[in-house]
Amino acid sequence: MRRCIRLVPIVAGFVVATGSHLPAQNAQLDRAIRSFHTDFRLSSDRARTARGDFNGDGREDVAAIVEGPERSAFVIFHSQPDRFAPHPLFTNLPPGPVELRVLQPGRHRIVGPQRSVVIKTPAVELVFPGRSSAMYVWRDGRYRVLGTENFR
Repeated sequence: MRRCIRLVPIVAGFVVATGSHLPAQNAQLDRAIRSFHTDFRLSSDRARTARGDFNGDGREDVAAIVEGPERSAFVIFHSQPDRFAPHPLFTNLPPGPVELRVLQPGRHRIVGPQRSVVIKTPAVELVFPGRSSAMYVWRDGRYRVLGTENFR
């Protein structure tokens, strides 16, 4: 069953998603984060969370930088009917700024002899501004990492 999310305009041009399933979904995500590591929480920085169907199963997944008292990690949480399943991708992020971007299906430039790749589902790009970036693409049951140059 597909649920509708209604976008409601509010002050200053922002929109808020409303729907009865959001509190339950947030609770499921909180449980998944705690199952990954009891001291971790979602970052309050919106640039550190991204949503999309990253594994192509028709459900919205959550990519997030989760933060603990001594370290941060990059994890993609696959949405399942009754829970989120964590897929840790970078479990000890270096200190400093970091952002997540959603890359839509299509052709994207990558570093290396191949020079570009076509992706069929949204991917997540992990960006260390001014230093480096990489895209994480779901293929053959796991995430593949491809270097990008979108860190400017």
